[in-house]
Amino acid sequence: MAEALFPFDKKDIKQCRFEDMALEVGQRVELQRAPPGVNPRLFSTLIGYAPGESLLVRTPVVNNLPADLHEGDRLYLRLSSGTRAFGFATKVERLCIVPFHYMHLAVPDEIQCVDIRRDRRFNVNILAEIKTAGQEWQPALMLDLAEGGSLIECAHAVGAPGTAIELRFGLPAGHAEQEVTLTLPGKVDKTETRHRDEGLRAYRHGIEFTDLTGNDALLLQNFLFRLMLDHHRQPAG
Repeated sequence: MAEALFPFDKKDIKQCRFEDMALEVGQRVELQRAPPGVNPRLFSTLIGYAPGESLLVRTPVVNNLPADLHEGDRLYLRLSSGTRAFGFATKVERLCIVPFHYMHLAVPDEIQCVDIRRDRRFNVNILAEIKTAGQEWQPALMLDLAEGGSLIECAHAVGAPGTAIELRFGLPAGHAEQEVTLTLPGKVDKTETRHRDEGLRAYRHGIEFTDLTGNDALLLQNFLFRLMLDHHRQPAG
């Protein structure tokens, strides 16, 4: 196997076929110029592909300008699909500016993948809003996040287990200055009351997401994929 393209134990990294990625137009991808240790991660979108010939990806935007990439640059590309994350080395074969900025990337010779646990939760600190049917939005703080749900904290009780809710929050959609808002349907799974030091009550609710649309599920999955990579890149200790 060539160099590992994920910051995981090599025993967890497998070889995959091109068709295993089940690529979809509009899929979010992470790009990084080699060597990865000294180059920032860039985020873009897959706009098309021809198996065995080329991958078409929008040129990443940095500070409202196309990223400083050149034909011949060697890149690492990573993406998530289903319950697996994929990564491979490629290169910029052609830069195009009409009808918009996009790139032709070389089809990979080798593709690596790792399994992603759907129930894995990541600690977060994301401001959100939550509401039940017929009620107003109220502020909430998301304490953890997984593909299937979240733990939130509110100043007021939301509802008993089984109560249908909507949870609204923003996620970075690439660079720090970009954000996309998700409004996800769900239900209260569990509730507990906590007492803060100042004598105030706080209500923690376990939320289970339900009936996510394809686009919302994809955005959430990609964000969790980035959290997973960030977690594994952190130095031990």
